[in-house]
Amino acid sequence: MVAFVSTPVVAYSTTSAWIAAPAIGAGDFAWLEVAKEDGDVRVVASFRGDRLVVRSAGTNIPVVHQPCTTMPCNTVQGPVTESDSSFAYAVAFPGTGGFVASVSAAGASTVVAEDQTDPHEIATPHLVAAAGTTVVWVDNNIIYSAPNTGGAPTTLVTSEQAGGTITSVAASAAGIAWAAKATAGGTMIGFRSAAGALSTRAVEPDTKVATIYSVALADDGTALAIRRTSAKGRQQTALVAYGIDGAARTLLTSVSFGKGDPFEVTRPAVAGSRVAVRLRGGKQGISDELWMADLATGKTSRITAVPRSEARLTDPSFGAGRVVWARDDITSRGRLLRARIYSAAVKP
Repeated sequence: MVAFVSTPVVAYSTTSAWIAAPAIGAGDFAWLEVAKEDGDVRVVASFRGDRLVVRSAGTNIPVVHQPCTTMPCNTVQGPVTESDSSFAYAVAFPGTGGFVASVSAAGASTVVAEDQTDPHEIATPHLVAAAGTTVVWVDNNIIYSAPNTGGAPTTLVTSEQAGGTITSVAASAAGIAWAAKATAGGTMIGFRSAAGALSTRAVEPDTKVATIYSVALADDGTALAIRRTSAKGRQQTALVAYGIDGAARTLLTSVSFGKGDPFEVTRPAVAGSRVAVRLRGGKQGISDELWMADLATGKTSRITAVPRSEARLTDPSFGAGRVVWARDDITSRGRLLRARIYSAAVKP
């Protein structure tokens, strides 16, 4: 089997908090945490937390730290790597307000946009993405963008143009893509090119057959998403590439596992021609596995795997020529033992 990455190294370790959503810039890391006593295994597969931490030159810099009063802790979402080594993220303080921001590797934040929602209706942070030094976010089912230094936002996709309720958003040099629960039923992927043309990239009309979610967007315009199917009491997820011509190509597939197992959203990451994703593996889906696929060659390789009875893996993330993820080790009762961030160089 071809190896796409070098030997992973531990970049950070803690026994006091669950780690979710690690990201990497040019030598610097950002991640989300939930205190050991406030979280459980569900945190690991999420994109949320109550603390955002940036690690720069070996020093941990708290950017957001809001004590968790109601589980699941969901004060901050992100971080998403930007091309200049800063990170985009979103924060929500229910009943008070929220914002989308960019934080430098040194921990200095710039508010990109204030939440336009009625403060009394704010419940969770906005969906957020980044392309270069542009931050993209969803507010009231409208997709906006603005420079990470702030400025007047640009409306990219109106709620009517979105085709349904947006569930994820992605950005790249090619434009933006989003997954949505379609107004007409089912699920869909929409696309807005860098030139402004709108199109529907994929549709799954019957949720009893399949759903598509968690979109990522390659620089050549290929949209990547997770397609989930269920049949005969089993479920299965697949990483699917939807080309600019609309043709669908399955890159990787999980093993089938029980339909009654807790549903965990899986988010692919893409950089250049490489796509990384977390899938269920092993007999009956007893393992968490990270895989990588090459869009150009079709070759695939497993990066790492852990028994779910011993540990859980976060979704992978690309940045600065590396791929990063976290492993949260647990006891037989699902309590946290230790959480570590791993980093591996992506081979040419």
